Amino acid sequence: MKTKILIALNLLLLMSCTTNSQDIATLDFSKDGTSQLEKFSYSSKIDQKGHYEAEVNGEQASFKLVDKGEKVTNYLFMDTKAAGINYAGMPVSEVTGAAVSVYKGKIAFMRIHVKNDQSFALLDILKKKLGNPTETINNKDTHFDQKDKSQLLLLQKLPNDTKKIKDDVLDEYYLSYPENLIWDKNDLIYQLTFSPTGNVVDNQLVIISKKAFKDKVIIGYHNPGQDPILHKYVN
Repeated sequence: MKTKILIALNLLLLMSCTTNSQDIATLDFSKDGTSQLEKFSYSSKIDQKGHYEAEVNGEQASFKLVDKGEKVTNYLFMDTKAAGINYAGMPVSEVTGAAVSVYKGKIAFMRIHVKNDQSFALLDILKKKLGNPTETINNKDTHFDQKDKSQLLLLQKLPNDTKKIKDDVLDEYYLSYPENLIWDKNDLIYQLTFSPTGNVVDNQLVIISKKAFKDKVIIGYHNPGQDPILHKYVN
């Protein structure tokens, strides 16, 4: 009897957590962004006027906003607000949180980090939704360490894409693993990045509209022509 009661209580707790958590994966990039995001509980909302341009002063480089009529609203989800959202059922990291931007009335950018124990589940979800990646870019410069749990996780979870490579000249082993996976889907670019660190494999998912990318309105994605990974998708 006690076991049945405990199971029932656990189910009720799970249902309560699921109900209270808002699924950020339900946001539709083709519909009005503000009306969708105002239903969410966010940490802050910041209005932005203008696009980003580089400003070089000698050896120092910075970026400034130049107002040419662009209007962006940036929503941030951090700490307890990040704990209140999920992506397709996967909890979002409270440390790195999430960010969503609205441009020209529609959602144009999303950056999320799900909790690192869900990194590979996130990849599975994206494959089910989008199919195989348009492009996979491997990192081949990481020294292999058989005691590194994050490297062993990559070998275990992604055996077809993660390999030990021997440098015969230096007689050393390196790890080749999928660091960036890209999906080119109509007006949207999806970029999933894996970062093996210590005992875990961290993740970051970015979804950006090609219009926002070209118009340089998202910090970090404000130089599309020189972006080492994504430039080919807007040229």
